[in-house]
Amino acid sequence: MSLLRRIEKSLDSRLRSMFSGSGNEPGAREAIELYRDALEQIASRATIGKRGGRVLPFNLITIELAAASPERKAVLETLFDPGQMGDDIRAALKEERVETPADLAVMVRYPEAPKVELRVICERTEKPASIASAQAPAAIAPARLVVLAGAPPRGEFTLQQMRVNIGREAEVRDAAGKMLRRNELYFPESEHDAHATVSRTHAHIRFEGGDWRIFDDGSSVGTAVIRSGKKIDVPAHAGRGIALREGDEIYLGQVRLRFETALR
Repeated sequence: MSLLRRIEKSLDSRLRSMFSGSGNEPGAREAIELYRDALEQIASRATIGKRGGRVLPFNLITIELAAASPERKAVLETLFDPGQMGDDIRAALKEERVETPADLAVMVRYPEAPKVELRVICERTEKPASIASAQAPAAIAPARLVVLAGAPPRGEFTLQQMRVNIGREAEVRDAAGKMLRRNELYFPESEHDAHATVSRTHAHIRFEGGDWRIFDDGSSVGTAVIRSGKKIDVPAHAGRGIALREGDEIYLGQVRLRFETALR
């Protein structure tokens, strides 16, 4: 299956998780096609670099979308998440053997009076203050995950980077041995019975907008948060995930973690 086809399946799953399992939300299919069109437009902007290889000479990509109704905007916002789109752009360009700038940033806008349905703006910029402030992440708030059920390499895990992947293996590879993803926090199946319920690419935690947020990456048994005795399911492939709060318990299958912000 091609990378673009896998991305389309991920987008479709994200829509279904956000809209009660339906694949017929207003403009859903067209929105997925727009997403693919945006990726193809960006890939077409690659040029030949000084060393002869193909490179993307832009480090700021702005996506402008037309949203004629709140329902349409909800669909677009579910798909065109800047963080996820940045990952998909890098993956698509890598498959095309195009070198991507290390400081690539993605912005998504919804103009009040758009002239076209989709506009892709590629720029090379030193990032003026207004862009830098919009794109630069806030200082990471100290936090950790304490293992309550399960047996990872450590009894607790300190969140020290913007994104932490969680899964069953340290490295996830395809049938040909190509590495697909690295998990910073992993639960080897051989070390505890509960670990068999953790998917290879189960979830990730990301620091965003001043919050630590948890995202389910299409796990087989799901991800949930228990807060004040109430269960909150984390939708698979959702653009915003669930913001974590002090004392939240995170369920990754049968593995259970507690989120703590007060580090001692």
